[in-house]
Amino acid sequence: MPEPSSPVDAARLAPGASLLAIARVADAVANTDLAIALPSEEAARIARHVKADDRAARTAAWSLARTLLGAALGLAPAAVPVVRGANGRPGLSVASDLDFNLTHSGSWVAVGLARGGTIGVDVEKARGLDLWTRLAPDFMHDDDRTRWSALPEADRAAAALRQWCGKEAVLKATGEGLAGDARGVRLPEGGGLVVRAGRAFLTGSGALPAAAYAFAVEVDAPMLFLSAGAGWERLPG
Repeated sequence: MPEPSSPVDAARLAPGASLLAIARVADAVANTDLAIALPSEEAARIARHVKADDRAARTAAWSLARTLLGAALGLAPAAVPVVRGANGRPGLSVASDLDFNLTHSGSWVAVGLARGGTIGVDVEKARGLDLWTRLAPDFMHDDDRTRWSALPEADRAAAALRQWCGKEAVLKATGEGLAGDARGVRLPEGGGLVVRAGRAFLTGSGALPAAAYAFAVEVDAPMLFLSAGAGWERLPG
């Protein structure tokens, strides 16, 4: 069987499989997977956000999420029954072993799907070292902060960005979200297993232009896709 060339082709996941699709908001102009007609209530909720960039990112993220979920469930994207659970985490209102998560930041969006386990994903735009230095006590364990502070100054902003994304992905996978204590999430170097709330999550992360992404999933590591104009590029992973 040929390898899937897009996340839509891959969305009918086998048990224990997952995928992560990462896209530029600007690609919504050309990529129909990022620009569908959202349900009126969902579109109205997005329209209430003040900033145009925020509205565009949310629209692209939910369009991609509904496109992938529709392909996975055999439904029209607008017919996918989405609800909000604890801490605002989105989910499906029908019984299914399919889990999903979505995220957006700056000019990037990402959507993760998993069959037979939970998935959390995060994407975050790059920020300056001054901000990360102020935030470090709030999300880094003391030991991690000591190691991070010892890095060359030129490497610290990127390292903090990857840590932030990785911890957010784990907390989104457990359902804790922003209410969780990120300092208690200890990420292995280069990705690997993280045990949280008695559950084991496989974690991983990567760099994007002026951004980073991360995932935490209870099943196999995801197939990775990156939008490229009207199409998709399969990333190694």
